[in-house]
Amino acid sequence: MSAFDNTSARISRCSERMPGHPQQLVIISRLAYHIQKRKQDRLGAAMKQYGLTTVGYTALMVLYGSEDETQRASDLSEACAEKPANLTRICNDLEQQGLIQRRFGTEDRRSVSISLTPAGRKRVEQTAPEYWAILQQTYAGISEHDLCAHEALLKRQLANLEALPSP
Repeated sequence: MSAFDNTSARISRCSERMPGHPQQLVIISRLAYHIQKRKQDRLGAAMKQYGLTTVGYTALMVLYGSEDETQRASDLSEACAEKPANLTRICNDLEQQGLIQRRFGTEDRRSVSISLTPAGRKRVEQTAPEYWAILQQTYAGISEHDLCAHEALLKRQLANLEALPSP
């Protein structure tokens, strides 16, 4: 019995009671949520031993993958899919640990550039293998063909959502 069986049964009951209920879409959506939650819990536990949160790790990885290992704060916020206020809190922690450095614009103090420090680069390279191991466990037993198809479907879903007007 899967931990999702009870959720699936509740969704089925909703379908029985509500004409037009998109049962399959709801199941897929809830499955995606459950998978993401479990994966984030595992990633969070792995990153915690390095003094990071999953968002902090994501921010470091975005910087690591950026040209000159630097991003404007607004771009980093968007790349991490985090609100600016939360990213500010995360960056405060990362800066306190010496993993990033912030530079304020000379003409506009609201403009902030965030760069990875050598210590931040080392932390990324130290933690990445644990992150990858969790991803590999998550997708174990799924063929390369199926992974490519899954990626294409997720990109299509994202495009559908991005085409909608902002809430």
